[in-house]
Amino acid sequence: MRKISGIVMIIISLVLAFASALSFKDDFIFANILLWVISFPLYISGQLIRTSKYEFKQRGKRWVSIYLFFFLILPLLMFLFESYQDLKETTFVDEQFITYEPASGDLGVIALVGFMILLSLFAGRFLNPGLKRKGLLNSIIIGTIVFLIGFHYFMFTDYRGIHEEKGLISSNWKGEKDIIGFEEIESVFVEPYVHYANLNIPSDDTKFSWKVIFQPNNQKEKVIYHYTLVTKSGLEEMVKIKTISQENNIPFNVGEMDQETRKWFDLDLEVEELEEERYYELFEVNNR
Repeated sequence: MRKISGIVMIIISLVLAFASALSFKDDFIFANILLWVISFPLYISGQLIRTSKYEFKQRGKRWVSIYLFFFLILPLLMFLFESYQDLKETTFVDEQFITYEPASGDLGVIALVGFMILLSLFAGRFLNPGLKRKGLLNSIIIGTIVFLIGFHYFMFTDYRGIHEEKGLISSNWKGEKDIIGFEEIESVFVEPYVHYANLNIPSDDTKFSWKVIFQPNNQKEKVIYHYTLVTKSGLEEMVKIKTISQENNIPFNVGEMDQETRKWFDLDLEVEELEEERYYELFEVNNR
């Protein structure tokens, strides 16, 4: 009976900790109160009741480390990463942006890769309490954090997007803007295709995707935006791009879908419960 009571307490504490993790972004103070005042003490008490003081002394450090990683470190890193992205977006984006991307080029990938590396380092530190050379790992973690803070500071002004009035906007890490007005765009081409799942990535799925290619008329390089997932917001962005193209007399061409691409397009529209006719017209499905 004592063991069962301890397990019940642990389960309740984990549910509360999960609720705390979900609340980090919306209410940071409430999330921490829920975690430290209610969930964590309940978790420790449950472990003590479920086992014994001796066993807790032997294995408790591992249990606590695992708990802290999943319900403090992981949510906190996610919170900080998303807060930075939100601050960046609210600083530079207004209501007239059709679409926005937090990086103007390949350097933006470093932010995501760095975040994944930091997450892996923390996982190695907290999920392996018996790990040797903790001092070295701690130094690597601190070094990675310092690097990422500096990198994000310098990359704060790096972004790009499509603005309803100004056109294609790209700002580098120096804050230097390159704006291509709609009057400078020769054509817009939409290329639909099927993204096939990478079997080495469990979370990857086969899905309908497309890219929008803007061809400037002044010999500048093409500007390409990728849409890798069918969503209402993404499709509505496409509707706005098409409307602006027509208003500015810019040829708007859509590549023809083969049977396989059309199948995935129909499937994703059905899964998302989206209006078929509206987006058939967008991708000119009924015109062929």
